[in-house]
Amino acid sequence: MTSQMTPLDLDKLEGDAKRAAMKQVANMLQRPDQLEKIDQYKRRVARKKASVETMLKTAMQSQLDGVRNGLNQLQTALTDIALIRQSLEEVDSTYRSMSELQERLKTVQTESSRHRQLGAAVENLKHIFTVPETVKKTSDYIAEGRLLLAHKCLSDLEASRDEMLAELHKQPTQSVTDRNMIHEYFKDVDKLSSDLSKQLWIVLQRTLSTVRREPTIIVTVLRIIEREEKADAVALKREKQTSFLPQGRPKKWRQKAFQVLEKTVSQKMEGCQLDDRTDDKMWLVKHLELIRQITSDDLKVVKSLCEPCFPPEYDIINKFVNMYHNMIKEHIQDLIQDLQGNEVVSLLTWTNSYKGRDMMGNPELRIDTPKLSPILDEVTIQQLQQQYLQTMRKNIQEWTTNSLRSDIADWYKEAEPEQDGDGCFNTPLPVILFQMFEQNLQVAAHIKETLVVAVLNLCVEEMQTFSRQYSQEIRDYKDMHLQDRSKLRFYTNFMIANINNCSSFIEFTCKMMAKYCKGDIDETDMSENKLNTLEKTFDCIAREGCTYLLEEVVMDLKQHYDDILTRKWLTSNIVVETICITIEDYCQDFFHLKKKFLEDMMAKAQYGIIVQYIKAFTASSKRISFKNYEERKTAAEKAIKEADQYQKVFSKLTSQELVVKLPWKAIYDMAEVIKLKDPTVLSLEVSALYDRFPDARLEQLINLLQLRGDITKSDSKAMIHDTIGEEQITSPKSEGVFTSAITA
Repeated sequence: MTSQMTPLDLDKLEGDAKRAAMKQVANMLQRPDQLEKIDQYKRRVARKKASVETMLKTAMQSQLDGVRNGLNQLQTALTDIALIRQSLEEVDSTYRSMSELQERLKTVQTESSRHRQLGAAVENLKHIFTVPETVKKTSDYIAEGRLLLAHKCLSDLEASRDEMLAELHKQPTQSVTDRNMIHEYFKDVDKLSSDLSKQLWIVLQRTLSTVRREPTIIVTVLRIIEREEKADAVALKREKQTSFLPQGRPKKWRQKAFQVLEKTVSQKMEGCQLDDRTDDKMWLVKHLELIRQITSDDLKVVKSLCEPCFPPEYDIINKFVNMYHNMIKEHIQDLIQDLQGNEVVSLLTWTNSYKGRDMMGNPELRIDTPKLSPILDEVTIQQLQQQYLQTMRKNIQEWTTNSLRSDIADWYKEAEPEQDGDGCFNTPLPVILFQMFEQNLQVAAHIKETLVVAVLNLCVEEMQTFSRQYSQEIRDYKDMHLQDRSKLRFYTNFMIANINNCSSFIEFTCKMMAKYCKGDIDETDMSENKLNTLEKTFDCIAREGCTYLLEEVVMDLKQHYDDILTRKWLTSNIVVETICITIEDYCQDFFHLKKKFLEDMMAKAQYGIIVQYIKAFTASSKRISFKNYEERKTAAEKAIKEADQYQKVFSKLTSQELVVKLPWKAIYDMAEVIKLKDPTVLSLEVSALYDRFPDARLEQLINLLQLRGDITKSDSKAMIHDTIGEEQITSPKSEGVFTSAITA
């Protein structure tokens, strides 16, 4: 189909060429002056045409030369094939005539076989007659340690025996009698080979000690082994050719040599265990350290002394490294089956440092440690870590319990607690506990970085458990004191120390978290949530302890609080002076509190005094009935004066800002309600009081007005309703100082 289209294609191309030429000529002759250059254009086109024709002729000539060479080569190949065919026919004809020749030469073949046997016998005749003598000489050489001479004699004996057996093997009909006779005659050779190999293995078992004293002995043993390896190779090659394999071949002494070295390493690993758990609690640490020392020292000897003695193809350094590595792996697998308590920690720490500078990673050894397989697989490591965490939890629980018991014993002693640099009381308990936590975290950091977060969470969890126990012990301590307040002389001091301890617990925990909490985001968030919970727990314990201290103060001042707004109080300054002196006296101890707890205590003490005055002013049963306005005015002014006095005292004990923040205004406002002479404007004072303290209850306001003595209860109630409003009075109340006065 292509050949039919070719003429059409050529015609089309010729037409396209003519059109292109016409267009080119038209472009060249567009102006009249260009007609003068026609000759020039013709010469240019002629030169171009001649150049193209020359190129075409050259291309065609090249193609023709290639075709001619190809045809010549094909002709030569055809001639060669004919010659080869002729040669193959001649070979085939010759081969067919060989069968008759074989029959005619059978007698010659038999004589040739007999000749070879006799030749072998003549060649080995000397050795055959001297076999008993050579056997004895070889045995003596082995006993004397002259191993090279012993091996030479043994090789001669084996060569004589194997040559004779090989000739028997070539016989068409092999004689069992002849074979047995040769085996019987050379029966001592196998024993000599076994004795020599035993001597070699004994030397190899002591390689690392022998190479220090007499490295030539190691070289001798290795030369013998290599000769046997070559003999094995020759025997195997001969077997492929003749199907005859000498007795005892291949010996594979190089393989056995490595087996001997592996067994020696295994025995060393087992021999490192000098004690067991019953003899020494630190048995595992000592055992692992001994393994480290022996392995490191032995590999250094291999690197420096064995490498020059062993042939390069032995790759002796890597071979020894792998032997020690594999034996240690197997030994560690055996050890982990019976680990107890902190032994898990010792093992995990040791395996973590296995590839470090003190062992396999020693720069002198130049071991490619990344290529060494892990001592323990990940599943086993996880199991050991869980066992480690369980043991740690148990130890921490025992330690925290024992530490707390020891600390509690100090609470009942006749001695003050310790003071820090700021004069704050404390006990050693927080430091003791967090030293233990720090030690466990440092151990975990040496084992595995991811284990640190798990240990951190465990410590925080155990601190949470400890906090409940600690809180209960403080509560029991307070109850014991209240049974007989004269017994525990330093009760206040130790209660302050325990409050300060709560701050130390929080502070140490935060530092511990900041130092070690570097895990993934989820674990970090979980740890921070636990930390926030723990902070709140210890803060509650501390504030509960502050409450216990204030209860002590309240118990001492209860009678004086009850005397507020009584006839005794009105006619004397004993109540306020006693309260102030008592507060100042207790504050001498409270100053040993840490700042935030001291401020909290001062605030609560002031708040308590304000509440007591509110209780006195708003009590349902009046503590005093005023005889006249002057007496009422005196009481009001006395209350205001005492409020000023309290604030002055507390300003000395704590910051002025803290005093100002507290609701002392309640006393002033109540005093103003009592002091006001004109009852018609009383509603203004009540309204001002309620605006400032919206938690005031209706009953409290009524009782306050009743204290005046010049207004009835119904009028008081009506005035309050009119002034404040029914909706305000009945609406839910927020917590405040007046609410506290009701529940106090």
